[in-house]
Amino acid sequence: MNSIVYLLIGTLVGGVIGYLLGKRSKTETFINDAEKLKSENMSKLKDYLANQTNDEINNSDIRKLLNVSDTTACRYLNDLETEGLIKQIGSDGPKVYYKKV
Repeated sequence: MNSIVYLLIGTLVGGVIGYLLGKRSKTETFINDAEKLKSENMSKLKDYLANQTNDEINNSDIRKLLNVSDTTACRYLNDLETEGLIKQIGSDGPKVYYKKV
């Protein structure tokens, strides 16, 4: 009788551990995929800036180039500004644009 109880407890504990390990690896994969996509998009943006003859870029340009949302385009522009590649002109709204440094 005791061996059956131990077997059930072992099976239950093993199932919970397996579930948690499986769940963790999916989350890590999602994060890795998101980081990879951001890295690819930042590379595209840097190439775009290097090859662009016009010194100005705006949020709309980023959205069209990368097919991303307004918020994501803002994040990318902020990252480029932090890296010192562009400088924001204007404070907020649709008249904001960025100049290559």
